[in-house]
Amino acid sequence: MTQAVDVMPALAAGMWKNEWRNGVMQAQSLRRLAVAVAASSLLLLSTAGSFAVSASSGMWVITSSTTLTEDYAGSILVETDGVTLDCAGHTVFGPDSGDLNGGISVHWATGVTVRNCIVSGFSLHGMYSFDTTGLRLVHNTVIGNGLAGIVLDTVAGATIAGNRLTGNGDNGLVLWRTSETRVTNNIVRDNTSVGIVLVGTTGASVESNASIGNGVGFTAGSSSGNSFTSNTASNSSGPGFWFLEGSQRNVVRGNSASHNGGGFFLEGADGTQVIGNTASHNRADGFAVDGTTSGVVRGNRSIANQDSGFTFRGSGDLRITDNVAKDNGPDGGNGFLFLATSGLRVEDNTAVGSPWACFGLYDGTHGATLVGNKASGCSAGFDLGSGSYDNTLRGNTANGNANGNGFSLGDGATANVLSHNTANGNANGFLVFGVTGNTLSDNTANTNAGYGFVADGGATANTFSHNAAHQNDRSHTDCLDALDTGSGNVWVGNHFGTSSGI
Repeated sequence: MTQAVDVMPALAAGMWKNEWRNGVMQAQSLRRLAVAVAASSLLLLSTAGSFAVSASSGMWVITSSTTLTEDYAGSILVETDGVTLDCAGHTVFGPDSGDLNGGISVHWATGVTVRNCIVSGFSLHGMYSFDTTGLRLVHNTVIGNGLAGIVLDTVAGATIAGNRLTGNGDNGLVLWRTSETRVTNNIVRDNTSVGIVLVGTTGASVESNASIGNGVGFTAGSSSGNSFTSNTASNSSGPGFWFLEGSQRNVVRGNSASHNGGGFFLEGADGTQVIGNTASHNRADGFAVDGTTSGVVRGNRSIANQDSGFTFRGSGDLRITDNVAKDNGPDGGNGFLFLATSGLRVEDNTAVGSPWACFGLYDGTHGATLVGNKASGCSAGFDLGSGSYDNTLRGNTANGNANGNGFSLGDGATANVLSHNTANGNANGFLVFGVTGNTLSDNTANTNAGYGFVADGGATANTFSHNAAHQNDRSHTDCLDALDTGSGNVWVGNHFGTSSGI
């Protein structure tokens, strides 16, 4: 009897057609991953205790601890508690025999160990386990099988350690409906789809694994309460780390993603903690957080990625602190990009060297609080536009943005409050262009190439109070410390060296 299980088509491997917009990957076509459970008894060896065996071929059911002394041609099944299969470096190879889902299959057993095996050439999975507890798969090499390297289905308390999963036709390792599984020190390379994928899994510890050259490095879907620590993902065609909708309260800490289609991508992954990770030299965003609420993004570094360092789209109630974005978007990108977000706390972050804004708030972003952030070397330090409203910027610094403004408000930005910010050494300090209803108070703009403060393009009904600007016009083009080209703005209690229209 064979039972087919549909493992969430949106996570399955194959036929990628990826479209990224601002570094957010949308999977347009993914095919179904099917796994099966089978039981069969064709060749049965039953001997008390552990023994060495000179194997032959065919379907083999092992009921006692066994050490191979030569390669074995055919499928192996273990259904007995406490059995250890030690291949001693020998190969178990296809073609398949019997009606099993893996070259080595473990079903309905507790405390089984499979170690030191090379498993290759099977049409389905290299190794497959169903309904087991305390399984240990250690120091195996699983290479060149038709579907996944290893699949665990309805497994609890397993340890998957020190394995090499290479060149399989689907995923490297699949945890499907597992709990409290430990996955550590595995190398997963050149598999067609995901290196390590969790589906419907809880309590897994995925630590110190390397995913190299797979379709995606690490993926979790409908999986909550797991930890991903000190893993590396490199040279994937898709993201290094991808957390899909329904994957909540996971901890992603101390991982590295480099030279992938993107770095870290969260989609509807509420409550996720993304802490101390590094994304560098990826072909899209370093970090992309889409439709996610109530999480933490802290202490991460996003360096030299093709698009933006950090992109937040349609997300809310996140705490974003102590991150660094440097030299991202060589052909156009931001340090930190906020699109249609709400209620974010953005504090003590640093953005350097992006061709667009270091911090860009667009598409109706509202209710954000930006405190203590630093922006330099970008086309704009802090840019609010596209109808962004009701945001608070306090105590931020924009210095040395020589090709743009320290702080700029335009394109429908309204009801924003900027206070106690500093803009020095930029093209202009503060630009308010064609917008209404914003408040700027207690800010400082000195030694900018152009103006310190300027209201232009029909800006009206904005309030400027207790700001200070001196020694601007460093480009010597007859600019002023403050200029208002229109009417209807309120200027009160400011300290400007030179001004006009105030």
